[in-house]
Amino acid sequence: MAALAASSPVCAQTNADDVAQLKQRVAQLEKQVQEMAQLLEPLKAQQAMELRRNALHQKFEQKAARDREKYTAEQLGEAEGLYQVANQKWGSPEAAKSLQTMIEKFPDVNRTGCAVLYLAQNSQGDERARRLQDCMEKYSDCFYGDGVQVGAYARFLLAQDFRSKLELKKADALDEEVKAKFPDAVDHSGHLLVDSLKAEMQ
Repeated sequence: MAALAASSPVCAQTNADDVAQLKQRVAQLEKQVQEMAQLLEPLKAQQAMELRRNALHQKFEQKAARDREKYTAEQLGEAEGLYQVANQKWGSPEAAKSLQTMIEKFPDVNRTGCAVLYLAQNSQGDERARRLQDCMEKYSDCFYGDGVQVGAYARFLLAQDFRSKLELKKADALDEEVKAKFPDAVDHSGHLLVDSLKAEMQ
């Protein structure tokens, strides 16, 4: 009797309905998991960005500590004052003059690399290229407080300049340097330079 009941059309339909409902429920759960993952993805990306920026800021702090071994607090205060003129008067002749004074008086402090990169960004043509090259060769391991590394960012900017002039081989060579030597380097918004390069290629 049990075998007959199991093989009856009614039981077969009931089993098929149960399987169909189970499949539907599994599909709903999979969709919910996917939606939750999508909601969490920006949070994970933000956390990764914060961890990366904190690690890079530590490098800035290490550079600052080395500066304190070479210069007095008064000297470093003077250097920072010269640098802040540029922050307050971005792009002005006064800012450029203040940074030039800083470079001449304090050629080997961490902030000086930032000063040279600042001047490069506010220059044009050959002068801009020369200053970016200086950043790469003389100040590559200098850091901003937000984690931007001078040498990496200078390469990124110079590659963009080459690309705008259709000097693609030179641009590609610098892109490869950024990818190989500075995979964790960021821009001032905390985004990876390598991600920005990928977006440009697309």
